Amino acid sequence: MIKWEKRVNGMPLERFLAVMPGVREELEWTQFEIMVRAEENLNATKSSGSKGRSVDTSHASITRESGKIDQFVVMEDKSSSRQGGSPNSALAIELGRGAYDVTVVSPDGDTVNEYTVGAMSGLYILTDAANLPRRRKGGSKSKRHVKIRLKKKQKKRKRGD
Repeated sequence: MIKWEKRVNGMPLERFLAVMPGVREELEWTQFEIMVRAEENLNATKSSGSKGRSVDTSHASITRESGKIDQFVVMEDKSSSRQGGSPNSALAIELGRGAYDVTVVSPDGDTVNEYTVGAMSGLYILTDAANLPRRRKGGSKSKRHVKIRLKKKQKKRKRGD
């Protein structure tokens, strides 16, 4: 039976191995390769326009981040919520989304507008760049309904009030 040391030089074994110079260099090189492929994939979707797609990648970008040990390649989508973006826009670009219904409600509770946002398949920009298998189950499984309540307009105050 082999007895493994759980700590080496005061560090957990996994951390000790991860911070070794050769391992760090290989992680950084792999991160760089994945980032370049992801940028190529993203630029290909931007150059092809929105032909047949219901996703806008014009505000998306690929960046890299480093933790204490890990290296990350990140897709960010900086589109504002006025342009249909949300905190989950990059996730929807990558994995897709299920269709959902939207109801816009006035401050008084009256329905102003109702519409359906269609489903879209994911583009798998990061997944393909990292040579990972695609999950074919993108999007929400349950039918969602989003209710947007409009804000009341504020009366403008006169100076001196």
